[in-house]
Amino acid sequence: MDSSISKPRPAPTMADVAKVAGVSAMTVSRALREDASVSKATRARVLEVIDDLGYVPDQAAGALSSGRSKLVGMIAPSFTSAMYGAVARGLDATLTKAGLQLFLGFADFQEEREEQALEALLRRRPEAVVLSGGRHTPKAMRMLANASVPVVEFFCAPVSPAHHVVAVDLRAAGRLAVERLAAGGRRSLVVIGESDGLDIAAQERAIGAREAAAEKGFREPTALYGAGAVAPIDFGAHIVGEMLARRPDVDGVVCGNDGVAIGVIAGLRRHGRRVPDDVAVIGFGDHEVGRHLDPALTTIGFNAPSLGVEVGKVLLSAFEAVRAGDEIKPYRLSIGVELVGRDSA
Repeated sequence: MDSSISKPRPAPTMADVAKVAGVSAMTVSRALREDASVSKATRARVLEVIDDLGYVPDQAAGALSSGRSKLVGMIAPSFTSAMYGAVARGLDATLTKAGLQLFLGFADFQEEREEQALEALLRRRPEAVVLSGGRHTPKAMRMLANASVPVVEFFCAPVSPAHHVVAVDLRAAGRLAVERLAAGGRRSLVVIGESDGLDIAAQERAIGAREAAAEKGFREPTALYGAGAVAPIDFGAHIVGEMLARRPDVDGVVCGNDGVAIGVIAGLRRHGRRVPDDVAVIGFGDHEVGRHLDPALTTIGFNAPSLGVEVGKVLLSAFEAVRAGDEIKPYRLSIGVELVGRDSA
């Protein structure tokens, strides 16, 4: 064994902090809780020593004694999609101002994965739970009902809400996309979603697209879905071959998000199809990359960071109601969408 490799240094403890600061461990604990019994000078000294030693307080133990973890857990079906990351940024910015920390979980468009992530999250005694609306396992629904903390379902409007809902009008997104394609004279449509599992959003957009297609006299759009594990741009690029095999006359494509749309445009070019001359492509989400494509991506937009901010506001209002002993009434908010017309459709 190489004697030059030293063993990891043991993590500093509260007792170490107390010894260096010249106070008791109880005083260190009280200083961390901002207890009024600890003077400002003593607390400043304790915090200085904590910083010097790199001590990390045991937040789980603190939560048991104080009943507060200062954690808010968010479980999203995907973080390869820029939309969910933007929602998380908006939520995190709101929570940080209130001294709360966002804890992220990942479901990969699978109900069972979401259930496992939720169980792991609840063991950490979060202040609240945020997760994408849609289907949840019966066990997940029971855990949410028994969590005794505010729950917000975001993005998709669930059939049976667990508590609060901040959702996007996804059917309107599908309708707007098809109406744009119809106005451009397109007649053979394909709808592409990133996943056909837990991705209720893709299904809701597809419903809106089918409704608009029927009203415009189109035949039923062909729907293609992936497994959810592949990065959106890669998935979009690789699905084009199957799309052209199943619908060789396709002239309009509605994509589940901008990443998929970017991949579809690349795949169409490799197959010798011009965008938008031969095939028009519409995304969803209005990601900044799409604005700088050639052709620039036509998309259905909504303000994802603002959705995250709204979720944060709902949670802060719920926390305030708890502190005041008031009833927490279920909150419902629908976020609108708009067509962002550019050159790809």
